Amino acid sequence: MLTGALTGFCAGLRWPGWEAEVAGVALNQGISARPPPWTRGGKDLSAASRKPIPLAELVSLHRDAARQPGFL
Repeated sequence: MLTGALTGFCAGLRWPGWEAEVAGVALNQGISARPPPWTRGGKDLSAASRKPIPLAELVSLHRDAARQPGFL
C-alpha cells in the first residue's frame, strides 16, 4: 500500500466521481451498493444505487451473503 498498490487493488471498486461521494461518508460508515459488486448486475458500480450505511450493518450484509449456499 505504501508504494501505490492500493490504487490498482481498488480499481474495480471505483466509479466516476467516487472521491466526492465518499468524502462525506463518516468513519463509521461504508458505501452500500445495490446490486452488490460481487453479482453480475453489480459489476458496473457507476450504475448501482449507492448510499452510506453503518459499517457494522455493511459487514453483516456481506457476511450473511457469503454464508449462503453456493455463494462461492
